[in-house]
Amino acid sequence: MKGLKFGLLLVLLLALVATACSSETTDTTAEGPGYTLMTPGTLTVCTDSPYSPMEFEEDGAFTGFDIDLIRAVATEMGGLSVEVINSGFDPITSGTAMQSGQCDMAVASITITDEREANIDFSNPYFIADQSLLVKKDSGIATIGDLAGQRVGVQSGTTGEMYANTNAPGDAEIVAFDNPGDLFVALEANDIVGILQDLVVNGGRLTEDTTVSVVETYPTNELYGFAFKNQGDEMLAAAVNEALSAVRRAGTYDQIWSNWFGK
Repeated sequence: MKGLKFGLLLVLLLALVATACSSETTDTTAEGPGYTLMTPGTLTVCTDSPYSPMEFEEDGAFTGFDIDLIRAVATEMGGLSVEVINSGFDPITSGTAMQSGQCDMAVASITITDEREANIDFSNPYFIADQSLLVKKDSGIATIGDLAGQRVGVQSGTTGEMYANTNAPGDAEIVAFDNPGDLFVALEANDIVGILQDLVVNGGRLTEDTTVSVVETYPTNELYGFAFKNQGDEMLAAAVNEALSAVRRAGTYDQIWSNWFGK
């Protein structure tokens, strides 16, 4: 991860969020004004795991950049604890996870798009992401054009799938997986020749598997946001946004970034 130009992305993100965040303040006690939580004193969040290094389980507990960040935000919101529910991605982006009361909000490296905003509301952006192509080092594949006639894996319902459908050769077979962890299993089994998905996740794989390589990156400048019930949790979203701004001002965001991606 340390060699993937995250420092530049961080500079761009900080400049973007400085203009995006509101200057208004919100009183965010454990049961804040205008919003209630499923469990008093606890922020229940849905995620889609594993999606290392953003959200995954280690020693029976959820961790990752997204998880550390939402815990810092919850602490700023009057010392809330965090409970993580592994709901899957489609229930999050469709809004059903929040609408059904499965969680208060979602934290899952969710790119903010117009299509998704029809189903869910977003926080201020907190991360800039690009797309990438990961293959085995001995695959002979160097560019997206080399996927002609080949099977390439994506996660269903993601911007990686959208990018592959638009930019891969017409005769490439785009194979969608619901579980993001299954992508690496399929690559190892030679069921697919490559994985097209967010750079932060493919880059994270390089630290775990020396047999693979990211051969191309695609600057898409996607913005991640936390997700909320559509037109239903404006006050909760406002409280989270204010806490996110406070986490930045305190330098906590920078420390979490450094812990996962280096400087």
